[in-house]
Amino acid sequence: MKPNVGSADATIRWTLAIIFFGLAIAFNSAPLIALVTALLALIMAATALTKVCPLYTALGFDTARHVTPGEPKEKPAR
Repeated sequence: MKPNVGSADATIRWTLAIIFFGLAIAFNSAPLIALVTALLALIMAATALTKVCPLYTALGFDTARHVTPGEPKEKPAR
């Protein structure tokens, strides 16, 4: 699949994954809340790692930067 998650978006997803994992640990005494937050953390981590988000694909979003072959990654300053 074509990547559709940009680097800034992936960083936000990693941050959310860490927060959700922390919440899952904190709410260990409430199994349902712990399970839901752990699943959210896994989803955030997986989409950040693979840089592919199925929801973005379904909605037509794309935050990834696509470089055309032969085009420099950054344009020279004038």
